[in-house]
Amino acid sequence: MIILLALMFAGFSHANTEPLEINGGNDSVLQFINFNKKYGGWSDIEYKGAAGAFNIYIVPGKMAPSEEGIVANTDIDMVSPDKKYVMVQRTNAGEVTDEEGNKIISSQAYCDAVSLKTGCVKNVGSALQCDGVWQGQKWKITTGETFDFPKGGMSPQYLLSEVASVSSNESRSDSLRDSFFMGVSSYMACYPPEKSISEYNDIGFYFAQGGEHLLAMQIYNRLLSLAPDRVPLKLNVADSLWALGKHDEAKPYYAAYREAMLKKGGASKIPKRVVDRLN
Repeated sequence: MIILLALMFAGFSHANTEPLEINGGNDSVLQFINFNKKYGGWSDIEYKGAAGAFNIYIVPGKMAPSEEGIVANTDIDMVSPDKKYVMVQRTNAGEVTDEEGNKIISSQAYCDAVSLKTGCVKNVGSALQCDGVWQGQKWKITTGETFDFPKGGMSPQYLLSEVASVSSNESRSDSLRDSFFMGVSSYMACYPPEKSISEYNDIGFYFAQGGEHLLAMQIYNRLLSLAPDRVPLKLNVADSLWALGKHDEAKPYYAAYREAMLKKGGASKIPKRVVDRLN
């Protein structure tokens, strides 16, 4: 459900809209840059840690490189005393036209907990959950409730079980997309792909079935570095590259897939499109 909000975020003061840098332990850094005055938050959030650097909240559309209208708010007071976590208010905003033809800003806000150790982002709940203070290593909201950084969440195995009964490719893809709101790299920081290669391959395949080939490729590219000899992955990568119009890039993967299948004695199982696209 979309909620119309006045862009006045309780607890945040942005008289200074200069880039904000939050330092965690082990030389990790979370940077907030490019303050968007229209939507009232920083639009570019980058995590840098021991495992590398990546952007948070960047989720590609079906044919566009990134999604607009996602901004984030936080400040130094929202960093835990041990510098392991920071609370971040995320707002999905955009312009809509009302019945009278006027353009208004429509937005929905959430509260996320970001690990400064890994860059993993997990949703805590509504924006109201970000109205609080740290008491020791627990976050206490104004209603009096306290909680630790969420240890649960939607693992790849859980996500697949949730969409197993969804028959529509697009609906299944949309459902999975909602769980990747933090971006593929951040999600993988929560659930390392080394432990779930098969599950991530299936998630990428489901994204591709729903037309989300850019999202699928972000997953496939990570898996290629971990399991380059995985035969189904070669076909999945080829199909998504082909769908994106990158035919020259797709053909080597189709060829590698066909060769692997022939070696396994699976010539009869090679899809006709593989042969057609290599000819």
